[in-house]
Amino acid sequence: MSALVTGTPVSNAGSIRSSEWPLDAEHFKADRIWSISRGAGTTVAVVDSGVSASHPDLAGQVLPGASLIGDGDDGRTDTSGESHGTAIAGIIAGTGGPAPGEGMTGLAPDAKILPVRVGTGNQVSAPMVARGIVWAADHGARIINVSLGAPEPDPLLKQAVTYAMGKDAVVVASAGNEGDRGNPPMYPAAFPGVVSVSGVDETGTFWKASESGRGIVVAAPAAEIYSTNNQGRYVKADGTSYAAAYVSATAALIRSAHPDLTAGQVIHRLITTTVERNNHPDPKLGFGRIDPISAISSTDDGERENPLLRESRESVDAGSDSDSGLFVIIVSSAGIVLVACAAAVFRRRSRGRGNIRESGPSRPVVNAAGKSARPRPGSGTSSRTSRSKRNS
Repeated sequence: MSALVTGTPVSNAGSIRSSEWPLDAEHFKADRIWSISRGAGTTVAVVDSGVSASHPDLAGQVLPGASLIGDGDDGRTDTSGESHGTAIAGIIAGTGGPAPGEGMTGLAPDAKILPVRVGTGNQVSAPMVARGIVWAADHGARIINVSLGAPEPDPLLKQAVTYAMGKDAVVVASAGNEGDRGNPPMYPAAFPGVVSVSGVDETGTFWKASESGRGIVVAAPAAEIYSTNNQGRYVKADGTSYAAAYVSATAALIRSAHPDLTAGQVIHRLITTTVERNNHPDPKLGFGRIDPISAISSTDDGERENPLLRESRESVDAGSDSDSGLFVIIVSSAGIVLVACAAAVFRRRSRGRGNIRESGPSRPVVNAAGKSARPRPGSGTSSRTSRSKRNS
């Protein structure tokens, strides 16, 4: 199933910044946040389609990464039709462009992005996503954003997530956009210990297409979101992919301001400083909507261990519940070698609203229609293959 939506007109690049409602004084209060932390010294891995490092709003923000699909690239280009990885990166670490404050500004504008390409289109194999998570953990990522998911608890993916958490990485994943189409749990978001992110709109209301359930940890903006695309322009879209990016950026702000905190303590701050401050996770909002400035300013560090692993969550037996194949993780002096005999397939979850051309003296506004894939009802799984989606 796909969505076709027309882009919203943008008169100039400055309108992008003014249209970033999550950063305004009624929501995240970004100007106050940036007086405390801007994410400097942190590296956020974007396990996705690559990131367009040439975008003016991402200049200097994208580190050499990896493409694990055998194309010889280092991840600093985006091969997806909907600019998925680039949009995630912009939300996290956009700088506002050559004239600061005019273009797309990320919530953690001094953080660095480590791009890890694991696919080029809407479908990505589970072993490839697992490899991407492990590669990110082995190459210095303190936060790993995975705006991808599959309805099967793939064993290789679960082990990769466990490995990354063992390397003290905060693993953030989008909950998915099938809340109005069966609401299946999506992985890796539903694995214990992962910060699973659902979506809300500008009013703080649960976004109706967002997944919900026992595994939700926190909620973040997912509707009417602007960000960067892979043509030096902009995109406006909905989805929990973007909600996850805001949570990853918040984790970067925390780790920058408090570099001695463990990943578990970062997560503790995320879940104990929400707007709702739920003591137990709500099926829709989890512990509540993230509040970055409260998370940064909190003096409650909590215990060093990941608090989500202590929560009562729906148990997942990847070995018996999934028929996606047999997988082995081999630990060696060189790190982890991933061996797969069969593969589940992921799809990125996104509902694009079109690419918006950056405007200026010589760049007239051009609105284009964007298209993004969602599965048709009943097409989510087969006897050997599960399909997953972008969560944007």
